Amino acid sequence: MRTYLLIALLLFAACGDDTSSTPASDVTDAQVSDTLAVDTSVDESDTAPQGEDDVLYDDEGPLCEWSIPPARSGPDPSISQFAMSLFHYNIEYVIGGLETVDESGETVVLGGFEDAAGWDNDRVEDWIVTETLLPILEMYKKHPGWGVTIELQAYMVEIMAERHPEGLALMRELAQSGQVELVSFHYAAQLFLAFPKEDMERSIARTKAIFEDHCLPLSGVVFNQEGQAGEGRQRMLVEEGYEIGVYPKNLWGYVRDGETPWPYYSSEGGTLIVGPGEVDPESGVTVAWDFFDDGELRAIEGGMNPYFAYTFEASEARVAEFEAELQAREDSGFSLVTIKDYVDHLEAKGVEKKPAPPLLDGTWQPPSTDSIHRWLGGRSQAFHDDEEDNRVRAGNARARARVAATQRILDKAVADGADLGDAPDRVHALWKALFHAQVSDASGVNPWLGELLYCVRLNDWITDESASIAASLRQALGLGEGLVRVDLETGEVDTFSPVPEGGLVEAETPLVQVSLRADKRSASGVWYELSPTHWQYVMSFEGALTADGCDPCDGRRIEVGFARTADEIAYSPGLIEDEVRTYGFDEFSFQNGEVYLPLPNGLIGLGDDLWVIKHVRTQHIAARVAPADEVIAFIDATPQVLTEGTWVFDVVKASADEALALANRINTTPVVVFN
Repeated sequence: MRTYLLIALLLFAACGDDTSSTPASDVTDAQVSDTLAVDTSVDESDTAPQGEDDVLYDDEGPLCEWSIPPARSGPDPSISQFAMSLFHYNIEYVIGGLETVDESGETVVLGGFEDAAGWDNDRVEDWIVTETLLPILEMYKKHPGWGVTIELQAYMVEIMAERHPEGLALMRELAQSGQVELVSFHYAAQLFLAFPKEDMERSIARTKAIFEDHCLPLSGVVFNQEGQAGEGRQRMLVEEGYEIGVYPKNLWGYVRDGETPWPYYSSEGGTLIVGPGEVDPESGVTVAWDFFDDGELRAIEGGMNPYFAYTFEASEARVAEFEAELQAREDSGFSLVTIKDYVDHLEAKGVEKKPAPPLLDGTWQPPSTDSIHRWLGGRSQAFHDDEEDNRVRAGNARARARVAATQRILDKAVADGADLGDAPDRVHALWKALFHAQVSDASGVNPWLGELLYCVRLNDWITDESASIAASLRQALGLGEGLVRVDLETGEVDTFSPVPEGGLVEAETPLVQVSLRADKRSASGVWYELSPTHWQYVMSFEGALTADGCDPCDGRRIEVGFARTADEIAYSPGLIEDEVRTYGFDEFSFQNGEVYLPLPNGLIGLGDDLWVIKHVRTQHIAARVAPADEVIAFIDATPQVLTEGTWVFDVVKASADEALALANRINTTPVVVFN
């Protein structure tokens, strides 16, 4: 019975360390080697060709010249019926593969299914390319008049270039004809809304270089892993030269319940559309979506996903069925277009582009996933016993601080003309490993143990490798005795000798009321006064106690709630670090009466100039805001039963600008010390 339940949960699914994490020293050399074989190598495709005349060559001469996506034909104002398909591919759907070595050294396979043995990371990646992508490309090649949008990570392009060059050639051919619109916004399938903007700047730069190096036209459209979207994602895509953001329909309904979207909006200096689904009929256009989902599902027998790669393969019947659906759609008078084609047609028709309403950060499947909470503290559908969101995501936060600090040390060494040795390649590999460590599937809908350990071990490797690089560059820079200190805000690198500091003074009266829940655990919180307007709340918890003693109780839940006084949301959206955006509750219509926000810089307002700042390197858990509840809550339903840990929050009474500066100092640009 359990096996059938597991299959059902995985079939219908879409789509770091805390104090309990495995120390780097506990990870065997073999495990690290296996984990990093794919993730940290330096590839020539990571560097874009230089110069206007650069082209790729094979033995017979140039393959192609780099170009922007071509227009298939001029927009036709007479067309008013549009059909689109968006295939979202995730080469890291099951990152690490279907088997792993657990922390006791035992080899285990997903779900205990014996047939999954031997399905390592490469084998699952190859299956995704050959069984799920190529059959779709081959079907579209037969119908050059049909446009389609395909989203994939730049890492998938690398895999295809290395192991599936014929498939890459087919994709290039269709993309250069304008029939297939290739969308890519990140190198790996990162949970980017949870981390600083610098990470995405570097990920996007790597993406652009890989597409250029392989002569793949990169669309100006953006859809991305888990359908992550928000005002920061929209602003960044415009800053990076993209044009059109796709905001998922379910996320739209999560915050704008009951509102039928307009065909397109102006947003953050670019264009935004909502998909899939119908549009307001008063616009004069009709929109249909024939596919908007994980691309891995369409061609596979039974619609199964890569968790069952060892059992299922491409089905000619399913592809033919989809082909017939598209033909019927075209026969009924619809034009099968790419997303960019659709927007071009709207502009040619003179359809009004309305200003976008307020929109919040989230993912594409609320309310079933509680939006981003499923990736930052929410319980998964399956594998409850393995899941540890905070272990992964707080570990990611600590790892990325060290990667950024190592980059600053390298920058100083370059500026000083120091002997760099192999440091540039090693730092390059650090960023590559970080992007994989931040992959969404290590938490979320159904993270199995192998996915969790894959990313945890990358976090641990980054910790060790960054320290090693810092030590080598320290000698090249001639830094003195003491610990190496890197200020991520100023870029300053120096050394210092720590001196003992006095203990913090406990506060007698809290600055704000706090509620605490820790099922089956002993937990307590202590307030410290850092200044009359700056306090700190430290919550510590120990492992599970008994099976009773709490009501309500689910055995895993840890929750800290801060009393709020304002009926508004004041926060920094993901990828926006230079401002606080404030919206009243009455500007939204919440489908579930709540919203969960990632808070990459930790900041959210309580009202009356009070702000709470979570420390993402101790707890990177989503914040729950609900108009009916007078608290802002941080809820983790995933810690292991014997886990111990500490969560740290700062609470300040300050202006929005002052609070923002402090939040960025704590979480985005802290001071990092290498032992």
